[in-house]
Amino acid sequence: MRAWHPEYLEPSPRRARKHALADELRGLVEDVLMLDVEAADEEALAEAEVRLALLRKAFTNMPDIRENGPHLTPVDNSLFERSPLSGLSNALAAPLVLEFDGTTTRGYATYPPHYEGPPGLVHGGYVISAFDDLLGVAQAASGVAGFTGTLSVRLHAGTPLNQRIDYEAGVGEVKGRKVIAWGKAFCDGTLLAEAEGIFIEPRDGHPGRKLREQLDAAP
Repeated sequence: MRAWHPEYLEPSPRRARKHALADELRGLVEDVLMLDVEAADEEALAEAEVRLALLRKAFTNMPDIRENGPHLTPVDNSLFERSPLSGLSNALAAPLVLEFDGTTTRGYATYPPHYEGPPGLVHGGYVISAFDDLLGVAQAASGVAGFTGTLSVRLHAGTPLNQRIDYEAGVGEVKGRKVIAWGKAFCDGTLLAEAEGIFIEPRDGHPGRKLREQLDAAP
C-alpha cells in the first residue's frame, strides 16, 4: 500500500545513503546552475567535468533496479521514492513531503533556485505539478485510485523560493470511478494557490493494484 499512501518508513542504512546521494545531487544541480562560468577558471571547469564523469563511473558495477523492473521492487516502486515531486530517491524532487492527517493529506516543500520561473518565484509549471502529486495522493483516502482526468489550478500569488510552502488536500466527492479532490498551498498562512482535480479509475482497475498484488504474492 505504501506505493500510493504517504507512509514514510525508517530507511535502512543503505537506503539512507541513497537518499543522501539524492540530496548531494540536488545541491550539485544548484551549484552548476548558479556557476558564474565566464568568471571561472577554464582549467577548474575542465577538472570539475572530469571528476563528475568519474563519479558516474562509480555506479557502473552497482546493481540496477531497471534490470528486474523498478515497479516490482518492494520499496523503490513507491511514489515516495521515485516521484519527480516527492521522491526521496529522486534528485529532481524538492522533495514534497506528504502525510495523511485523518482524511486530509498534508505536505510541505522548500523550492531551491533551480525551480525558479519569475525572479524569486517558483516556475508555474512546478506549482501546478505539485498539485497533481498532492491530489493524486489525497484521492487514495477515497479507496479509489485513478489517473488525472482534469486538473484546475488557480494562482492567487507567486510561490516564493527558499521558503517553506505548506499544502493540504482532501476528497470532495466520489462518483463511481471518478474522485474529485481539492488542494491548497500556503506560505506563512497566506493562500498562494488552490486546485481541483478529477481522477478516474480505469474500467479494469488501476495497474498499481496489480503491481501490489504481484508484490504481495512474491516469495
